Amino acid sequence: MKKFSMEQAADMESDMVFHECEDKTVNKLMQKFSDRAIKSNNKHGNTIDQVNKNQIEWAVEALEEAMDMCVYLQRLIDMMLDTEQERRGNVRNLS
Repeated sequence: MKKFSMEQAADMESDMVFHECEDKTVNKLMQKFSDRAIKSNNKHGNTIDQVNKNQIEWAVEALEEAMDMCVYLQRLIDMMLDTEQERRGNVRNLS
């Protein structure tokens, strides 16, 4: 597998997928992972492999990210329920 520097990767076409498959949704997600990594590498000047954290620090980081995700999901559910209530006039409480 060919390795690219952060600069080389950033200069590549934005729609490049490294391991394309038949599933368009998977390809789209893989592209987002790659784009996010390149953006993060450029922002922080390193790769995730170069970040020096111990196991507890990584676990705390992951927990905080998961907690953020839960907040985002709850907000999305609330927005969807509000929209559904406006459309139908009333909806059962799923949250």
